[in-house]
Amino acid sequence: MQARIGSLAAAFVEAGHRFFLVGGLVRDAVLGLGLRGDIDITTDAAPEQTAELVARWADAVWEQGKRFGTIGARRAGTTVEITTHRAESYDSGSRKPLVRFSDDVTTDLGRRDFTVNAMAIELPGWTLLDPYDGRADLSNGVLRTPAAPESLFADDPLRMLRAARFSAQLSLRPTVELLAAVRSTRPRLAIVSRERIEDELTKLLGLPRPAAGIRLLSDTGLLGDLLPPWRHARTAVPAEALDDVVVPAVDHDERVARRWALLLGPVCDDAAAAQCLSALRCRAVIISRVAAMLRAIGALEAAVPGSDRGAPDAWRRPARRLVVEHETALDAAQAVLAGRGRSVTESLASELAQVRADEGDELRRLPVDGHRIMDVLGCSGAIVGEAAAWLRSQQIEHGPMSAERADDLLAAWSRRREHADRDQAQRDQAQRDQPHRP
Repeated sequence: MQARIGSLAAAFVEAGHRFFLVGGLVRDAVLGLGLRGDIDITTDAAPEQTAELVARWADAVWEQGKRFGTIGARRAGTTVEITTHRAESYDSGSRKPLVRFSDDVTTDLGRRDFTVNAMAIELPGWTLLDPYDGRADLSNGVLRTPAAPESLFADDPLRMLRAARFSAQLSLRPTVELLAAVRSTRPRLAIVSRERIEDELTKLLGLPRPAAGIRLLSDTGLLGDLLPPWRHARTAVPAEALDDVVVPAVDHDERVARRWALLLGPVCDDAAAAQCLSALRCRAVIISRVAAMLRAIGALEAAVPGSDRGAPDAWRRPARRLVVEHETALDAAQAVLAGRGRSVTESLASELAQVRADEGDELRRLPVDGHRIMDVLGCSGAIVGEAAAWLRSQQIEHGPMSAERADDLLAAWSRRREHADRDQAQRDQAQRDQPHRP
C-alpha cells in the first residue's frame, strides 16, 4: 500500500493537508485481513485542491463527483477516490445529500453508517483513528451506529439494508436501539431506488452465511416491505437454510438464485416469484433461474407413479417427463427442496437418476427437426408444432427413438389426423343436410 499511494499521501501532507484511509479497507485491516479492496480516502483539502494534487500523480482523473467533494484517480492499476471531509444533511424527500464540507475528520466519520466503518488510518504515519470505538465493537461482535440510528437511517434509508448485510458478513449483533430505529424508520426505504435495494439484497444473498441478515429483515418487518408475499405469511422464514446452500464459488448467480428460490418458495409459485424479483429490478438471468427452479419443484412434488404402482417401471414416465421439461433445473430444485426439509420419494429419485444416466441426452432432443417434420407431413404451419409436441410425448411414453422410427410415427399420426378430419367433415355435412325443423 505504501508503494502504491505513499507518494500521493506525501503530496497532500507537503501541501498542508491531512490524508486518511477510510471505509472497508480500514475495517478489514483492523480484523487482520490486510489492506485490500477499494481505496477510499478523506482529506481536509477542498475538491479543487484535491483535483490539482492528484493531477500531478495520476494517469487519469475523473471529476464527476466533484460537487459532492469526490475526485477519482488512477495510476498504474491503482484506483483511488478522494473525498473532502463532509458534514452533510438530507432533504426529507430524498436520499441525495445537501453537502457541507468540513475540516474535521471526526465529524466526517460520525456521518458514516456504523462504528465499524467509522475508523480511519492517517498517512504517512499509519495512525489509527477510532473516535466511535469501532475496533471494540468488532471485537465484541456489536453492530452500532456512530450517531443516533433514527437520524442516520432517515438520512440514508439504504443503511438499514446495509445493517442486515454487515450483521451477516461480520457476525455482528445489532443493538436494541438499532433494531428499534429500523422498525420505526423503515417506511423511508420507499425513497430508495429498486436498483439500489436489489444490489444490497444480492450482496446479502451472495455472502457465505446470509441467515443473520435475513433474520434482521424478517424481525424488523423489512422483509415483508420488500417481498410482499411474506407480509402476512403464516410460515417461518427459512433463514437458517440459506446458510446451507452449497454451490461452487465461481457460480455466484446460481448461489443467489438458489437462495432466492429457497426464500420465496414457501410463499410464491414461479409466476409470483418472477413478479417479486421483477419489481426489485433483478437481472433477467436470476429471475429465469428462480422461476425454473420453482416450476421444477412444483413438478417434482406433483409427480405420481403410473397406474400400475407396483410395476418396476411405474416411475419411468414421470421421471422422463421431469427430465424432458425440467432437466436444467432439477439439481437445483432438489437442493432447494432439501433446504426446506422436503424431498422426493426414494423411488422417484432412483428412477430420475437412472433415466438421466441412460436416456438423458437423447430424451431431451427430438431425433428430427422442424424441417424434417414438414417433409414427412407435407405441410407447414401450426401443425408442425403440434406434431413435435406429440412426438415428444411418445418419447416420454416409450423412451428415445431413432430418426427412422420418428418418421414412421409421424406418418401414422398424419394419417390418423387426416382420417379424423375427414370423419368430422362428414359428420358436419350430415348435420347440415338434416331437414330443418321449426
